[in-house]
Amino acid sequence: MRSAVALVVTLVLLVSALTVKASGQDEPVQTDPAVAQSADAANDEQEEQPDPLQLLLDEIARLHTDILTLRRQMAQARLDSSQSKRELAELRQFIDDHHEFGQDFQQYKAVKAIAERADLERRQDVARQERDAQRVERQAKWQIARAERAQREAQARQLADYRRAGFTPLGLDVYAGKMAYHYRSMNTTGYDIEYDPFLSGYFVDRDYRRARPDFSSMNISGSVLNASDEVRNLGVAIAFFDENGNQVGSETIQINNARPNVPYPFTSTLTMALNRPFSSSTTYVLYADSIEEEAPATPDQPSRYERE
Repeated sequence: MRSAVALVVTLVLLVSALTVKASGQDEPVQTDPAVAQSADAANDEQEEQPDPLQLLLDEIARLHTDILTLRRQMAQARLDSSQSKRELAELRQFIDDHHEFGQDFQQYKAVKAIAERADLERRQDVARQERDAQRVERQAKWQIARAERAQREAQARQLADYRRAGFTPLGLDVYAGKMAYHYRSMNTTGYDIEYDPFLSGYFVDRDYRRARPDFSSMNISGSVLNASDEVRNLGVAIAFFDENGNQVGSETIQINNARPNVPYPFTSTLTMALNRPFSSSTTYVLYADSIEEEAPATPDQPSRYERE
């Protein structure tokens, strides 16, 4: 309330001063001494009243300092408590083991330090063995991955070489070369009938002999290759289809004792169930069996042929 009165008095004085200056009077403004004394007292009281915000900031700073001090004291108390607990545990262990280590606490601590050092060395040795095992495992995985990558690269190079040579993979490390197809031809006889407008009639010109394809019989020729590293017996089937997807012919190629990376050519004649050229064909592997070498016969064990 006093602050409000002082503020009102100050505003009144300011308005009076501005009014005197605007009117051009050179005489000083005469104020009531009682009013001036009251205004000075109000200003002094306002100056003496502390700022609440500053008080709040000072209190926050003091509390922050107290919190830091308490945290340091708490950390020191925890450290002292841990030290006390450790010493108490050592004393209890010493009491439990005094029959084994004697009454000398220093001797007990020395023996305990030796035991702890031995336990530390044991744990370090176990950790070292685990690291060595992990390193060996990583090396093994890296070598396996490297071998697999090398195998994939070798297979990719081999596939590229076979493709450049004209072979197509069929699966099971079996490749087929490009195939050629040929239909037999058959001769037909007949005659031409022509119309003569001047004679107003038809007459036979001449006999003729013509050759046309026989779509019921077809010859195929190609080759099969064993791309594995062992001798195998191969069976490859070739199926032919018309434009509607109906199978109209097939042939099975069997190659025994096929050696690795050796192309085996073949030529076959098959009967087709179609009076026109086939539309598509499919080649797939029926079997690719390894040849197991039979062990030589011993006096106590007859050979397979003798047993049969």
